[in-house]
Amino acid sequence: MDFTRKAKLGIFTATGALVLGLVAAPSVNHVLHAASDNVSTVSQTAAPTTVKATDQKVTADSASGTKSNYSVSYVKSGTDTKTATYKQTDYNSSSDASNKVDYLSNTNGDSVTLNNGETATVQGTMGRVYVHWNTGNWSVTTVANTQDVATNPTKFANQVNKQIENQDLTSKKVTSGAVTVYNQPQSGEANSVKWQKSDTVSQVQGQQASTVLKIAATTKE
Repeated sequence: MDFTRKAKLGIFTATGALVLGLVAAPSVNHVLHAASDNVSTVSQTAAPTTVKATDQKVTADSASGTKSNYSVSYVKSGTDTKTATYKQTDYNSSSDASNKVDYLSNTNGDSVTLNNGETATVQGTMGRVYVHWNTGNWSVTTVANTQDVATNPTKFANQVNKQIENQDLTSKKVTSGAVTVYNQPQSGEANSVKWQKSDTVSQVQGQQASTVLKIAATTKE
């Protein structure tokens, strides 16, 4: 299957004793503006504070960055083990943002029908079964270990599709969005949900598919 991814500086000049007083204020204002743009708490972001998913409950542990480029880290509740990350980034243009989403319009594979009647494609390779479908402005790809879905190739895909529908994830009004999730936990936070709104891209990555989907679904619009 082809999964190829497609700050004014104001300069003031003056003469006489009044010069020092005139140039001091802009300098102070600049510092205050920079401070107000910083992100240090989850409440300053679009991310949820706590999420309870099927496999685990996670809590936002830290937030950092600026209003146009920040990240929030999640740990499994009761531990200090990082399990997911939410990021939001502003790009120079909508087209630049679009290139970061990895939306897949179509993929190769055999045609299958999911439990809700959605048409998808399925392909097995190198010990994994990939199921892909498009819904609205979203593309969804599920990856399952072959032995886990040997008798029912769309088993995991149907579980993901049901969660997406129940949580209204793909009902988010986005320019484009892409979901890629695995049926087994991924130590490298390979599970991913990305979506674009104009020149802004939001992204959730994590170890558990259900957690990543739940965080993405409960972020503020």
